[in-house]
Amino acid sequence: MNEYLSRAEFLDGKRDKGQNCADTFKWDERMEELAALRDSRPAVFEMLGTSTRMSLGYYENDKKIAAEHGRDVTKGAN
Repeated sequence: MNEYLSRAEFLDGKRDKGQNCADTFKWDERMEELAALRDSRPAVFEMLGTSTRMSLGYYENDKKIAAEHGRDVTKGAN
C-alpha cells in the first residue's frame, strides 16, 4: 500500500517534503539549550529521557532542512 501512496501525486504535482518541513520550522529556545547541553555536558544529556533526546534530533533535522531550503534558522528570524 505504501508503495502506491509514495508514487501518488496531487492535482498540482508532487509535494516537496523538504520544502514543507522548511516552511513549518520554528526556532525553539528550549531545543537550542538542549543542543548546548549535549555539546557541553554529554553525560548529563544522556541521563535525559529518550523522548527528549529524540525531540532534539527531530528539531535539528528540521533545522538543517530549513537551512538547506534557504530559511534563516537563527534566533529572531521567525
